[in-house]
Amino acid sequence: MSGPVFDPQGFSIDPAGRRFAVLNDSPVGEGGNEDLLEATATARNLADLILASRDTAPFTLAIDAGWGMGKSSLLRQLARVLEADPAVSTVWFNAWTSERASAVEGLIKSVLLSFDRNVIRRSVRGVLRRTHVVGALRAAALVTSSFLGLRQVVDAVWEALAVDAKSRNEIRDVVRSMAEAWLAKGGSAAGRRLLVVFIDDLDRCSDERIVEVCEAIKLYLDVPGLVFVLACDQAVLWQAVGRSTGNETVTAGLRYLEKIIQINYPIPPASSVLTQRLVDGYVVRSGTAHLFDDAMKKLLIERTGRNPRRIKRVINSFVLEHHLNRAWDELGADNLVKIILLQHFYPQFYGMLLSFETADPVRHFLDYHAFRQLVKQGGERDVATWRRLFTESGLKPPDEDASLPELGARMAELEQELPLIFPELATDKEFVSLVHSLPSSSSQWRRLLRKPLLADGLGQPGITLPQGEPGALTGMRVLWIDDHPDGNSALADQIVYGGAQLERVSDMRAAVAALARLQPNVLISDVRRGRDQQAGFDGLEYLREHDLYDGPVYFYVGQVTPARLARTLELGADGLTSDPAELLTWLRQLAGDTPPVRQDQQEADYRPLRRRNRFVPNQTNGS
Repeated sequence: MSGPVFDPQGFSIDPAGRRFAVLNDSPVGEGGNEDLLEATATARNLADLILASRDTAPFTLAIDAGWGMGKSSLLRQLARVLEADPAVSTVWFNAWTSERASAVEGLIKSVLLSFDRNVIRRSVRGVLRRTHVVGALRAAALVTSSFLGLRQVVDAVWEALAVDAKSRNEIRDVVRSMAEAWLAKGGSAAGRRLLVVFIDDLDRCSDERIVEVCEAIKLYLDVPGLVFVLACDQAVLWQAVGRSTGNETVTAGLRYLEKIIQINYPIPPASSVLTQRLVDGYVVRSGTAHLFDDAMKKLLIERTGRNPRRIKRVINSFVLEHHLNRAWDELGADNLVKIILLQHFYPQFYGMLLSFETADPVRHFLDYHAFRQLVKQGGERDVATWRRLFTESGLKPPDEDASLPELGARMAELEQELPLIFPELATDKEFVSLVHSLPSSSSQWRRLLRKPLLADGLGQPGITLPQGEPGALTGMRVLWIDDHPDGNSALADQIVYGGAQLERVSDMRAAVAALARLQPNVLISDVRRGRDQQAGFDGLEYLREHDLYDGPVYFYVGQVTPARLARTLELGADGLTSDPAELLTWLRQLAGDTPPVRQDQQEADYRPLRRRNRFVPNQTNGS
């Protein structure tokens, strides 16, 4: 393998001289972004619908899709098509970036500023004649001064109208009169004038903001000549309406929005062909095309739900990590991109790579996959492989001449000792292909993985820890038994940050000594230590038998297996997990005395299995 290559600024580059580039998040048509999903045709069709319906305005069209599915891009393309008609004017209102101001004020002012100066001034004269809150001198200055710009006039009108409830009731009449005057000034051969108001990022706003914008559209801006186009995830809007009104049923949210939105266009998921084209375009533009084979592209497409923004984020994670972390140069960009895919799409397996519990999770999985293929399909027997697989799982290997039915029975026994995710992963062709393509010796890159990845700013690679409030764990005294404490540093720091007193020991002898000193009211333990695959379970039995500790116990492990779950239940411990964020959540629930939900031992989301004792922060013993 050739050595690292650096550009003039000192950043690492591909040995072949290729430069990798970050993909921006601008809508189609901006920042060099092409229309890779052929949304232009959709924009033209929607524009035709709006223009054909201009005589029926006002109405509202919703562009409905989840985060990252191209709503803003479609809005920009729709605006470009509409603006080609000389009788159509457009105005943009970003509900999220104008969060600090009143939504009603901001939206109405945006509409008023779209009308020309003469229309506004004539309307203002009429308004001021009947508005009791503006003095005669102020009114004359407002109408006649040539020094006031259009925005200042609009601000002054708003200030006059918004003084009290009686004045605010006149806002709709003001907007209607201005709209009627604006419409009367003319149109085109195709029809009357039209003002299209684009509202973006509504679903990113607070509940109160969402409802405020909806009410502004319905109560104040329901006037001739106006069309509203909302970019939103309607499911978010339903929930916001429900929470704000105290009726959180979907039906209630739908009924409310039906009064606001007359046309709903849900953006459909892109076809396989179009998504393939999108990914091909992204990898070319980022300079990573030579790193992604067909299987990796398929993985990128399907595991992101064909979401353009998520696809970009994965590619950008690789680009950033490659540029900023030179430690990966010795492994190569082709292997780093595979690690990034594992991190994003297979976090449980990625977590096993970080753990010290298994010498080589990749080889362990591939051994299992080969044995499973033999049991399912027959073929050549690799006795050495299955011996290693069973031995490392703490089981006696099958006989060399065992029949396929016998091997099938032994596989069922084996799977009780393997991570729960292994059988599912074995059926994932893209995952199997990805793991097969990793370097045969994992010790080097697993060492690199245990250092923080820069791409996601996680503090510890592969995990996202929920940031709790300082002091949320005050009064908690935690004893943590693990023979590889360095692998849990980020999680330990979060526990201490929460206000807990934490002591970490590496074996049962040290744990017994710490019990008298710390008097813990929470115990965290690993399961396997060295070659002893039951050390954590046996240690808990010892503590219970000798009345040394009877408080809450959580097992934090590198692998969750059916056998371990069953043993956890048998011992009456409170939980077993390989997810650090989940362990933190359990501790916070315990400190807040929020009873966790008991789950069946076969479920993949490992919540606490039972609550043995209520946590009392002021206790001085472990019971």
